[in-house]
Amino acid sequence: MADALWILVANASRARLFSTDERAERWDLREELFHEESRQRSGELLNQPDNPNAGTLRKPLAENQPNGRQSLEHDRFAQQLAERLERGLNEQAYERLVIAAPPEFLGRLRKAISKRVHQHLMLDMRADFSNIPAQELPERIPLS
Repeated sequence: MADALWILVANASRARLFSTDERAERWDLREELFHEESRQRSGELLNQPDNPNAGTLRKPLAENQPNGRQSLEHDRFAQQLAERLERGLNEQAYERLVIAAPPEFLGRLRKAISKRVHQHLMLDMRADFSNIPAQELPERIPLS
């Protein structure tokens, strides 16, 4: 049986995925995801070995632009999270979805999630709660 609600609390390098029932009395941590490349500075990323997924053939490589590689890594993490949400929906693991993320990363997530996942999105909040203890999140994210 599906959880009534999934709550994704994320920033560009860390995400926590919670689930709860219709009463939302207790949030259960389902999964925690990290994207270490998003934590590194652009200069550190540029010094890493070639990344076959970076850039395109039609324009200069994104990582050659100021902060380009870091931006690319943020997009990759948003895509990874979008794929996780899609997989949860395919498995009928949730019915409704809430996302809380800083404005810039929330924009990336909005672009990355499918229309199907978006149809289950009941709330998206522009807020970075990624370092807030789990027990305090229900007070900060209104579910009703």
